Amino acid sequence: MQTQRGAIALEFLFLFPMVIAMLYAATTYGVLFFGKYQMQNAVEQAAATALRLDRNRFAADELAGQILVAANAALQQSWANTPARLRAGTESLSCEVNENGGISFLRCAVTRDNQQAPMVPQMNFGFLGAFPPMPDSMRAEASMAF
Repeated sequence: MQTQRGAIALEFLFLFPMVIAMLYAATTYGVLFFGKYQMQNAVEQAAATALRLDRNRFAADELAGQILVAANAALQQSWANTPARLRAGTESLSCEVNENGGISFLRCAVTRDNQQAPMVPQMNFGFLGAFPPMPDSMRAEASMAF
């Protein structure tokens, strides 16, 4: 029994940092996933504006332009309502109209640089690198046919 003395303290000493690291990683990824959800919500709200426009008010040749103006305005407004830490690394924020096979699509997208403005700080362990690993950039995209 005398040879076992201090074994539990030694196990605690080795395992406690790993448990803390796992909890930090879980919290960090939770914040990242929630940020991605907020980005996706903003672009989906902007793309949904194509459904809310009264098509009878516009000629067929100007409908795409009106949808684009309304979607970009909605994207700017919904992006302005997101937290500042999420908006910090915004690389691109735009809506565009594309045609494919005679069908017009509205595509709204937001891209943010996670290297320049990380949403959550990483710990750097020297030769082990940054922990937890995070994506270099985050992108959310939504499309709507009209």
